[in-house]
Amino acid sequence: MEIKPDRDPKSLDNEETVKFANALHRYDNFLQPDADCLSPLGESLLKAGITKELNPEFVTVAIRPPSAYSGFPFIVELALSYGGKTLSQGVKIYRFANRIPLLYDEASDVVWKVVNEEVDWKRYHIPAEAPIAIISHVCSTRIPYKTVGKEYLADRPELEREVKNALREALRRLTTFLSRKGSMEMVRRKKGIYAKYLPLIARFATELSHANRPPRYRRLLEEAEAIEGQRTLEEYR
Repeated sequence: MEIKPDRDPKSLDNEETVKFANALHRYDNFLQPDADCLSPLGESLLKAGITKELNPEFVTVAIRPPSAYSGFPFIVELALSYGGKTLSQGVKIYRFANRIPLLYDEASDVVWKVVNEEVDWKRYHIPAEAPIAIISHVCSTRIPYKTVGKEYLADRPELEREVKNALREALRRLTTFLSRKGSMEMVRRKKGIYAKYLPLIARFATELSHANRPPRYRRLLEEAEAIEGQRTLEEYR
């Protein structure tokens, strides 16, 4: 900040005070608040519940480290579920606060704002019609509700930042899964092409060479499948 440490804080003008406050918000090395008083769900419980209710093709959980707003500690847990027989096309949002579901005014919630306005989905190469469910859980000693009815969470900058980071982490994992899935499908397609044409090539080669038996093309199929499979595994290891 280029402010002398022994300077009297009362001597700061308005511009310097605002600049100093912004610098405090950007500083990342403050000690994390004590979260022993909080009761997060945890990764195993979230995954078990999502698997039971949605039976997805892919599920991941991103749990952010403890943070605080106005002196109140909080933890953001966000799970992302993809595919399966239960989910339909599009993004569904399920919100929880201190283990209590929030059912109304979804469009006013900070989670809805982050999902639909703050995150660039195209960057993660995820189709708009992809069947996705986002489950958010915020636990805190004081949940930042925006109304007396406690129906949705306020867009506090600290809470919005943690939700955004958790969603980005979950989307990166989903992108890796979809890329690997596409590579495995490509391997299967190649294997189908090889299986279709290699027997014909082997038969023609046998007829043209007047050999007593066709070449061992099945061994080529096995080696090609092993090479492609190993390449895919190494790519995402």
